[in-house]
Order: sequence, then C-alpha cells, then structure tokens
Amino acid sequence: MKKSHLPIILLFLLLLQSCTTRKQTLYLQNLDEYSNSAIKYPMTPIQPNDILKIDVGDVNPLVAAPFNRTSANNNADSSVEMMKLKGYLVTPEGTITMPVLNEIKAAGITPSQLENNIKDRLVSEGYLVSPTVSVRVLNNKFTILGEVKSPGVINFSEESVSLLDAIGLAGDLTYFAVRKDVKLIRELDGKRIVYHIDLTSASWMSDPNYRIRQNDVIVVSPNKVKANSGGLIKDPLQLFSVAASLLTIFLLLR
Repeated sequence: MKKSHLPIILLFLLLLQSCTTRKQTLYLQNLDEYSNSAIKYPMTPIQPNDILKIDVGDVNPLVAAPFNRTSANNNADSSVEMMKLKGYLVTPEGTITMPVLNEIKAAGITPSQLENNIKDRLVSEGYLVSPTVSVRVLNNKFTILGEVKSPGVINFSEESVSLLDAIGLAGDLTYFAVRKDVKLIRELDGKRIVYHIDLTSASWMSDPNYRIRQNDVIVVSPNKVKANSGGLIKDPLQLFSVAASLLTIFLLLR
C-alpha cells in the first residue's frame, strides 16, 4: 500500500466511525406491531414531600368549612404557588394534618384512596353525612438530564405523563443521544429502581411502569462520538467540516 494513500484511508475510517446508523436514531421502529394495544393508566401513590390540595364539600358549605384550610372562593388563593404554600405537605413519615381530623396517613396510597379514607372518617366519626372530598398533588415534577435540548426540572399537572411526552417537553433528544438505553430512575416504597428503556423499539409502550410519575429522573447518555470529544462537538456537521478541511489541506500539499 502506498504511503500517499494512508491519510485518505485514515480519514475514511474516521468518518465511518463518526456516523450514526439509521437504526440508532429512529424511534419506535416496530410501532405497527403494537397497534391497537391496550393502554393502562396506573395510579401514582402519594410520596413524602408531596404537596396536596384537599377540598371537603357538603350540601351545606358551612358544615364543611371547618375541614378546609381556605375558602374555595378566595381569589387570592387561586395561583398554583399560593395553593402550594397553603397545601398539605406530606411529612417524611408519610402523614398530613387536617383541621379537626388531625393526623392522617397519606404516603403509599393513591389520591383516590386518600379521598375515600377521609370520607370514611368524616362519616364514621359523625361530622358529615354525605361529604365530597377532592385530593390533588400540586407539585408534580420530573427531572430530565443528558442529551436533550432543554434539560432540567419540568412541572406537570397530570397524575402521570408518558415518556414520549416527557422527552417532547424537554425539546426532544439530541443527535448524539443513545436511544437504545434511556435510564428512568424512580423512588418507590423506600427503594430506588432503575429502568433501561430502548426507544428504538415500541415494546416498552405496553408497560405502565414507564409512564412518568412524580419525582422521576430521566437520564439520556451521549454516544461514543460525543463522549470521546469531551463535549466539544455540538453538531455532527462539525465532524464533516473538519474532515473536509483536512482532506483539502492534504490535496493542496500534494
């Protein structure tokens, strides 16, 4: 092999290594296989440090008033931040303290289960005959880090959102993201669980565990090109630009 051909061969190998294949970048490549599959919406249990908005109602509002911290008609309490300040903070022991009813266990059960528990106490202890109770988590959020366009902490008002929703809220994955191994970190029942998700396949969509819940963390790792560059390469076109410049210089020198 002639020495004059060696730089061209090395340049070709560099470009070949830097390229990301189509199968590594496309989402849900077998999506048609999961068409018409059932969708499950799991109920997210309440966790310590959650902030709850609890409204107790009755046919006679005056009778239910002692069980509410603030009036539902108070416009000053309408903003989310004000509601958080006046909400019920779940303690590390998993309890909240309501007017009249005092301490109630909240962590580890869903909002609908807490609603039923409060209603049962109001009736069984003789406070109300036919109460209505509404429980809602005010500080739902998840964290997404790594190879996304807008990493950070993102708030959401739903009980849970899909993983694709979460990625969309972060502006989508970057070109350098490893789509075959996205990590979902969740704290559940005092334990930390790590899920590994392959976004190039649609198989994970049928698993309700992959819906994003309160306090979840999503980590998207960079591929080898980005990792080996130490973050200096922000755009894949830079690789081709540098390679083209080196090839031009080589040809001019010859």
